[in-house]
Amino acid sequence: PAEGRGMEGNLALRTPSLTRRLPALCAVMFGLGAGLEYVMCKTGFYNVTGVKEGQKAASQKAEEEEFWSRVKARRE
Repeated sequence: PAEGRGMEGNLALRTPSLTRRLPALCAVMFGLGAGLEYVMCKTGFYNVTGVKEGQKAASQKAEEEEFWSRVKARRE
């Protein structure tokens, strides 16, 4: 038996055909993405994220307004 050579015949490992498996892979990934999106919509993930982003923006705006009011007070 020669070393370094793979098996031959029926027991040999074939290289997977990408063009044959790509549609199935795309379908599986699409299904996983759709499932994840469904779960995120049903659990209210986007609503919670939207509220947190709104709170963050309001907080930054309030801090900015406070900063400029202090600057204005110093200039007077």
